[in-house]
Amino acid sequence: MAIEQLALENISKTFTQSTSQTTILRNVSYAFQTNLSYAIMGPSGVGKSTLLHIISGIEKPDNGHVKINNQIINYHNFEQRIAALHNNIGILFQQPSLINELNVLENVMLTALTHNKFEYEYQQRALELLKSINLEDKAYSSIYTLSGGQQQRIALLRAIFHRPSFLIADEPTGNLDKNSAHQIMDLLNLYQKQYAMGLIISTHDIEIAKRCNIILNIENQNLSATKNTDSGN
Repeated sequence: MAIEQLALENISKTFTQSTSQTTILRNVSYAFQTNLSYAIMGPSGVGKSTLLHIISGIEKPDNGHVKINNQIINYHNFEQRIAALHNNIGILFQQPSLINELNVLENVMLTALTHNKFEYEYQQRALELLKSINLEDKAYSSIYTLSGGQQQRIALLRAIFHRPSFLIADEPTGNLDKNSAHQIMDLLNLYQKQYAMGLIISTHDIEIAKRCNIILNIENQNLSATKNTDSGN
């Protein structure tokens, strides 16, 4: 089934600390489309990561639903939630979180390995992805041989290996120098177009945000959207 939309419906989230409660998101509704890129902005603590964690199924909303097309992601059914995520969503975090015991190629094709798929076609797909970022010569090397920027590129390849309909990227350039950050954003834009994905990225960097089609600001516990006519995408 072709995935065209990932929608939030009346999403709310409140955190409790000791005797106080803080509402991060209140009745947030928004529909993300494939073939478009979105930048979520706002100051630290406003709820950017929480929103992405809810979209990707890592956290449960207190109220509301996340839908892929018109199918509600059931947060109370672990197997259904994991199946929906595996088939439709790729996730890239600020930290690469690669597996040190695996070589570079195995880290790229981790999704296949976790489902006991070792076929030649998956290895070739991983090698082609490595070739696209000029790291095919590192395929059988240890993760320790890679720079920080290279590790983040491998994490990106891992996230798109199963060709998801949506890629969720939570501050993916936050720990990188300016040059490495722009390399990651170049790749995000490239793969978003190549695979016709929806790209949803949180960032503090307005220059990164300007490279997305739509900029979403979290304000007053909700989302406000601005179409970016200068994104060039």
